[in-house]
Amino acid sequence: MRKIKAGNQHAIRLLIERYKHVVFKVIYSVVHDEKTAEDLAQETFIKMIDALSSYQHKGFKTWISRIALHKAIDHKRKKTRQKEELETFEEFEPKSLEIDPDEQIIKKDKLNKVRQQINLMPEKLRMVVKAYYFEELSYKQIAQELNIEETTVKMRLYRARNWMKENWKEEDFN
Repeated sequence: MRKIKAGNQHAIRLLIERYKHVVFKVIYSVVHDEKTAEDLAQETFIKMIDALSSYQHKGFKTWISRIALHKAIDHKRKKTRQKEELETFEEFEPKSLEIDPDEQIIKKDKLNKVRQQINLMPEKLRMVVKAYYFEELSYKQIAQELNIEETTVKMRLYRARNWMKENWKEEDFN
C-alpha cells in the first residue's frame, strides 16, 4: 500500500490483478450482465485509486468489495430511474395542435365567470388570489408587492380557498 500511495504504477497493476475477480463477482451478483460488470469493475478501481487516501489499512478485500457493491447498486438505481422516465415519456401523448373553437369559447366563458366570482371576494383575499393565480407571482413577490409578510400571504391564500369552498357553488360556473 505504501508503494501505491507513493505512485508506483506497477504496484497498482498488481493490486488490480489480484482483486479483479473479487470485484467482478460482487458487481455481477447485482447487475447480472457481464459487460456492465466489467465496465463497473473498471470504474471501481478508478474510484479505489481516488479513495486510497481514506483507506485505513483494515481489510482491503472488504473495503474494495464495498466500493464495488456501491457502484453496482448506484448503477442499478440509475437504470431503474431511466426506465421509469422513459415509461412516463412514452405514456405522454401530445394534444392536437388544433384548438377547437367551441372549447376556446367555453374556456373563456368559464374564466370570465371565475374572475366575476373572485371580484366578490373580500379585497385582502382577492388581491392575493389574483397575484398568485393570474399574475403567477411567488409568495415572496406578493409579500413585497403588498408590503406584508410571506406568512401573511400564505394565510390569506388559505383563507381565500376556504372562502371559495364556502361561497362558491358549482352552478355559478355552468
